Amino acid sequence: YSSSAPEVLAQAAGLTFSARWTDFRGYYTLNLFRKPQATMVHAVRMAPPISLDKWSMQAANAQNLRNLLSVSTAPEQFPSIPGIDEWKALWATWDMLTLRVIRRDKLLVRPIDLRHPFIFYLGHIPAFADIHTAAADSAPLSEPAIFAQWFERGIDPNMDDPAICHSHSEVPSEWPPVDEIIAYRNRVRARISKWLDSYLKSGCRVTYASARHIWMAFEHEAMHIETLLYMILQMDPGDICAPSICTIPPIILTRPREAWLNFAGGHDIVLGNISDNELQLNTRPLPSGHIFGWDNECPPTSVTIKPFRIRTQPITNIEYFDFLSEFGTSDNCVPNVNISNNTAVGLQDLVPKSWIALANDATHAPTATDVSEHGSLAADYGVRTVVGTPSIKNTEASLWPVAVNKIQAEAYAKWHGKRLPAEAEWTHAARTYHLAHALDADLSSIADLGTTAIDTHLDKLLTSQETTAKNHTHCPFDIFIPGDANVGFAHLHPVPIARTVPAKTDVDKVSDATFVGNTWEWTATPFHPFDGFIASPMYPGYSADFFDPPETYGHDSTHYVVKGGSYATHPRIAQRQSFRNWYQRGYPYVLASFRLCEDAD
Repeated sequence: YSSSAPEVLAQAAGLTFSARWTDFRGYYTLNLFRKPQATMVHAVRMAPPISLDKWSMQAANAQNLRNLLSVSTAPEQFPSIPGIDEWKALWATWDMLTLRVIRRDKLLVRPIDLRHPFIFYLGHIPAFADIHTAAADSAPLSEPAIFAQWFERGIDPNMDDPAICHSHSEVPSEWPPVDEIIAYRNRVRARISKWLDSYLKSGCRVTYASARHIWMAFEHEAMHIETLLYMILQMDPGDICAPSICTIPPIILTRPREAWLNFAGGHDIVLGNISDNELQLNTRPLPSGHIFGWDNECPPTSVTIKPFRIRTQPITNIEYFDFLSEFGTSDNCVPNVNISNNTAVGLQDLVPKSWIALANDATHAPTATDVSEHGSLAADYGVRTVVGTPSIKNTEASLWPVAVNKIQAEAYAKWHGKRLPAEAEWTHAARTYHLAHALDADLSSIADLGTTAIDTHLDKLLTSQETTAKNHTHCPFDIFIPGDANVGFAHLHPVPIARTVPAKTDVDKVSDATFVGNTWEWTATPFHPFDGFIASPMYPGYSADFFDPPETYGHDSTHYVVKGGSYATHPRIAQRQSFRNWYQRGYPYVLASFRLCEDAD
């Protein structure tokens, strides 16, 4: 078995990782898997894998590209409207976090000042869903209707000036009792189930507008699972109720070899969703195989790609710790990197909120201080997860992607003389690499990566199929993402981004590039609308409330685009490469890492 085969097998069987034991040489591994309380992966898998090779399904699709005239004909295409099994998996995941990981006596806790307490989100999800299901049915809201007024929209204020905040729901003088909110949630879920049943009985005949309301409710809940998770991770670790026992293996392998991908560029690529048009399709019947997208994905836009190089993997926890160690003992500063108001970045600003200092004793227990009173780093840090705080020095967490804000990512990149990729560069690299690897299993050789541009190589591979990359890399869904991607709570934490090849294997091989799963990835692209953007009539503030004013373009933006997907991202979102996520550049809590990029000569 390859190192990824057990992961492919486990995901196909609906299991998840619990522990692993490896001999000191890295030759043999014993894996322990378990049936999870909740996972969003198995519910959306369209078919069992052809083999335990993580590229097997992707390779099968790639060998028959001419028959994939559109992504809607691909075997791994998601139905336009999530089925009841997907909804139940989503609800189980939500309930695992809200009713098990968070103790009931902690629901009024507010671990992040810029967010409401947990109890708001317990009501927010059903309230938003009820508003849109009622619109899909042209029917009244569920009772108590006042819940829609209290829970419709939360807060996300400006970090530099919290007084600046979009419109949001009024906050009640006292939150309703938890049992009343749960009863309301159950009524809304029953309403959604009834709508789905009627949809199937009608032969899946429904208007675009009605279907879009239901789709929006689904993806909204999926996105808030991540919001809730990164809030939970900021709690005192002792207050988190682990949903299962999970052992993070000790680190016994050396670090993966760093490798880069070359891209020749020289042509335009399309960003955005080429299939969706809310205003045009609003009152029409839902087209078969339609792919919905949020308003910021539309209309699609063309971007010219110039030659560039990009790292195969995001930066790991141990790499980032080494950077902090070097930064902390240097008199130099990171050039042109400021927090806000031209305030220079200091060591205390660069320690990620995804870490927690560990006691420098036999207990390795989490401590309250991330930087000592003398301004120096702690001896070791743990990574915040719902199953503990594994050491970044002594466990495999050292090889997980580091979760940071954009200021921290930019500081690391500039310290090393590199930069962050633009949204277009990241997107071109991910989808081109995925398709090229599906066609060429030997892509991950140092010789190819170092001398051959991936997009040029892909064009040669496609010559025999009488098609071009443009016909397939512009589709909203990327059906060539490898089968072991850590998304949808396949794991309750990140996993190592690459495993070191044992010493006696081919030294000219490096681990496959990883673009989707574990964490989102920061880009250098401000979150601005595409030309021709029109706010969604169904949810006009979804994107528009977070765009910078046009007069500020050319300066540091407030929000930046992140791409890819984390271990908590729903597979529908992670696989839809047109999806544009965004966060404030200084927001330190999100599950977002980064990789290095540079211009190519």
